[in-house]
Order: sequence, then structure tokens, then C-alpha cells
Amino acid sequence: MPHLSQLQRDYKDKHVTIIGLTSEDRRNTLEMVKEMVEDKGDVMDFTVAWDTERKTNAAYMAASGQRGIPTSFLVDQSGNIAWIGHPMNVDIPLAMVVAGTWDYEDGPAMMEAIDEKRTAIYRAASTDPAKALALLSAFRDEYPVASKGMEGLEFSILCQLPDHVAEAKKVGRVLVNEAIAEKNASALNAFAWPLVDPEEKRKDRFLELAMLAASKANEFSGNSDPAILDTLARVYFWQGDMQEALEIQRRAVEAAPEEMKASLQKAAEEYEGSVGNQRRR
Repeated sequence: MPHLSQLQRDYKDKHVTIIGLTSEDRRNTLEMVKEMVEDKGDVMDFTVAWDTERKTNAAYMAASGQRGIPTSFLVDQSGNIAWIGHPMNVDIPLAMVVAGTWDYEDGPAMMEAIDEKRTAIYRAASTDPAKALALLSAFRDEYPVASKGMEGLEFSILCQLPDHVAEAKKVGRVLVNEAIAEKNASALNAFAWPLVDPEEKRKDRFLELAMLAASKANEFSGNSDPAILDTLARVYFWQGDMQEALEIQRRAVEAAPEEMKASLQKAAEEYEGSVGNQRRR
């Protein structure tokens, strides 16, 4: 949503309309969609259309054999479909269509090459972060437009390289500040949790950044989201404030639906044990 919203703002004076399409199912009604769009505000700063009886889905998704979502269709000034693909990859073809330079024969092949290079970066990120960083740098030089939105991946790569801690903090701060400006609690929680996840073996957990992200996520979610409270409690745990971690985790357990309570209660018991150990010292 933030990516498409920013694109709409970037192209608002260039006769571009970005439309997100949704339709009715057992968990989705027109009233629910209206409420969500209003609630998201500027985070969802593009047109949202209701697909009555899924007619548009049939005309686009079914007709083109597309099964995965999200899928975007880039329609040019003449009403022709210029490109089909993931909305995170639409930046380059959109810029070229608007400029009148999109090549309808070679363009799709170019986008496939870009996708292959981007995939190579993601694969290397988990096995060879130094190589991934080099690939990302080269990718940015070759495809600056396609590189937008890859800062999260860059942060993940930099976190794995001991010689790049200062650079990682700088990139992380930018990501957190952007999410704060958008009041995007989900993005902030998604940033903070991997840093404090006990299953993740990290030399540096960037706790200052994790605390900023988690506390702001909790503020924006009204101190009531169990997953976000769980993240915030874990940040306090890693900082050594066991009592605060326990109190926040108890709120997470209280706010959680039944299917989440067991795992959250396990963390609460862990913190309770740590509080007891501190008192006995």
C-alpha cells in the first residue's frame, strides 16, 4: 500500500490512476472495504474499486491466466495492456509508458532480466551477504528506478556484515522514520521483530532502533495489538528490563485471541522466571 500510494502521488499530474481492486467473499464486504480505506488514510492513497460479481477479475486475471495475487496490469494511454506483473515491479514499465519509451516487444524480456537479478540478490542475502551487497550495488547502478523499495533488504544484508554496523543503523533509521511518518504500525512491527526474535542468532540486535520501532508501533495501534505488544515486551527483555517485559507481555496475553494465547503465555512465563531470578540475586 505505501508503495502504490507513493506512486500515485508521484504521478498525480501525469494522468495516471492507480486502482486497487477487491470483491466480496465471506470475509470481505463493501462496508468493510469502505471502513478499511477510511482507516488507512494516506497509507492507502489510491483509488479502490469494488468488483461486482468479480467481472473485472474474470476480464483481467482469468483472461490472462494469472493466478497469484497481488498482480498488477499496466494499461497504457491507448487502453492496451503494456505489462503484467507484481506491483512492486511496476515502477520501470510505468515510467517508460508515461514517457512513451516502453518497448512492447523487448520490454517484458527486460523486466524478466531485472527480476532474475533481483532474485539473485535475495538468494545471496541468506548465504553470502557480502556478495549480496555487491550485487545490490551493481543493481542500483544499472536499474535505479527498480531499486526503490529495496532498503529493507539492504538493511537485512548490512546487519549480517560486522564491518557495516554504522551503515546498517543509518539505513535502519531511514526505514523506521519513514514508517513513523506514515504511522504504519505493521511496517514498524515487521522491522522490529526480526531484530529481537529469540530464534534469530544475531551479534547486534540494534535495540535502540528496535525500541523506537516497537514503541511507535504500539502507540499507533492503540496499545492493544497482541503481536505488537509481544514485540515490545521482547525488546524490553533484551534490554534487561524484565519487569516491564513481563507487564507488557501480560497485556499481550489478555488482548490475544485464543489461538495466540499459548505462545504469548509461554513468553510471559519466561519473563516471570527472569524477574524471579533477578530478585533472588
